[in-house]
Amino acid sequence: MLGEVRVIARSLSRGDLSGPLPKPDNELGSHLKSLHATLKHLTWQAREVAAGDYNQHVDFMGEFAEAFNQMIVQLKEQRDDLLSKIESNQLQQQRLERSNDIFKTITRQISEWILVIDRKTGELLFTNHPIEYHLSSNVFESQFYSALLDHAKQVVESDAPKIEELPLTGDEPARWFSVMFYTMRWYERDAVLALLMDITDSKAQIKKLEDTAYRDMLTGTYNRHYGMKLLNEWLEQRIPFAICFVDMDRLKWVNDVFGHLEGDRYILQVTNLLQTFSANACVCRLGGDEFMVLVPGVSGKAAEARLGVLRDGLVARDHKMEDGQTYQCSISFGIVEVAEDNTVSAVDLLSLADERMYAYKKAHKAVYRERPA
Repeated sequence: MLGEVRVIARSLSRGDLSGPLPKPDNELGSHLKSLHATLKHLTWQAREVAAGDYNQHVDFMGEFAEAFNQMIVQLKEQRDDLLSKIESNQLQQQRLERSNDIFKTITRQISEWILVIDRKTGELLFTNHPIEYHLSSNVFESQFYSALLDHAKQVVESDAPKIEELPLTGDEPARWFSVMFYTMRWYERDAVLALLMDITDSKAQIKKLEDTAYRDMLTGTYNRHYGMKLLNEWLEQRIPFAICFVDMDRLKWVNDVFGHLEGDRYILQVTNLLQTFSANACVCRLGGDEFMVLVPGVSGKAAEARLGVLRDGLVARDHKMEDGQTYQCSISFGIVEVAEDNTVSAVDLLSLADERMYAYKKAHKAVYRERPA
């Protein structure tokens, strides 16, 4: 009997429940047999729990039973919570897939270009029908798509879209697009939707309006508004340049003697003359008989020499009117050279050029011949 007890005790101590049991008439081993049976039953229950049966319950073994039952309750709660999340995610995924399918159907019918881009890889996940032709015909050039990717990767999650204007230079002439970027989920991916609207016509209309706003109606040159805008831009960019303030001599006299129509012809003659200054010179009519010529990268002396040549050519020949009468044309000018380290304001620079122009006009006034020949 003691030998049988030793065998089963040794097996239980090792966790081995497969060893031989004491004989039925061995009263000394009855309690170990009960313990063996209990452990076998607990082993079976643990396997059932591992298989997902959380209805197991232990009514014996005191604190162990309480801990075991509590563990089963916690496992069941965790399992139920996990299943609920899985079901919720599955429903959400199904809804997302349905939404994406609906999105595909709808967007293929609209004229705007639509792309869906993977935020991490830059992979093109979807395009609607209007853009597919351009993709297949290589008009949708890599440079344009590269710019789209750069902006798409910078988009942050927000209710408001990010808006950019991008040129598509593969077309002739170039086309412009306003691109609205939205963050979205595309099936299981983080993506960005790019909605492209062709604004080429709008850009052209705006440019036309700007040209109208910046151009002088009579001469077609830039007006005072544009001239001051460009002057300030060059000052901010620290571009070295020369300001030439040009005044037409005796325009009032021509208007009084020959009429304003002839005065306009005089203005156009001076305009055409100033436009021959150089290819990169910007000629602006400030108003009436005053012009401003802005020339980048030229010294004051070089600008003075060039205007002197133009003026001498104008003075050397009399202007002949339609009725055969003639009169002398002339201009006076003042020049200010602007360096990169300039600190003088645009208004003060123009005022200084104006003062120098008046000094020039006073010095050369004796050469005028106020006569119709």
